[in-house]
Amino acid sequence: MFDFKSAKPEDVRKKLNEIIQKSSGHLTLSSRALNDVEDAIFPEEDILAIGEGLYNHDMWLILVTDRRVLLLCRGLFFGLKSKTIRLDDIKSIQSAPGRIMTNLTIQEGTVNLVIENVHNLSAQFIENKINLLMKGKKLGVAVSAIPENEHLAALAGLVKKREKREIDDDEFDRQKAELMRQYLES
Repeated sequence: MFDFKSAKPEDVRKKLNEIIQKSSGHLTLSSRALNDVEDAIFPEEDILAIGEGLYNHDMWLILVTDRRVLLLCRGLFFGLKSKTIRLDDIKSIQSAPGRIMTNLTIQEGTVNLVIENVHNLSAQFIENKINLLMKGKKLGVAVSAIPENEHLAALAGLVKKREKREIDDDEFDRQKAELMRQYLES
């Protein structure tokens, strides 16, 4: 696990950029934003996915850690507004079909939190990480103990097929649901 609190700033920047690339690569963080991300993370908390989207009419950074989902407002005063969703409070997560941008819906208790205009690949990566965390919690194992690569590769392949219009949205949804079913059963 990478220690964001005690690492050198250049190592933190490198690690965050690696996570961004895994999450889809469609995000840039300013030095100020990097500092705010570091400040928002608890000691020994690991960031697993990063994305961004619109929530309550503002642009927000989405951080998925091994403990929670953290939203940091990217407005005028980055990170001044934040929202934390504990993993135990997440009932479900899903991304709505979209060509390039999509909506990410996190069911927190009885409330649906909708983050709009999330890049498709980021949303699917975030959705996958949160589902892994929820599955791991249910099984009592760490996320790192759950295999994920084959499912991510298959999901990324589906997205590319849809973007190239080799399959339509209905077929994408059907195949994605089948992949998720297989993943949750494995």
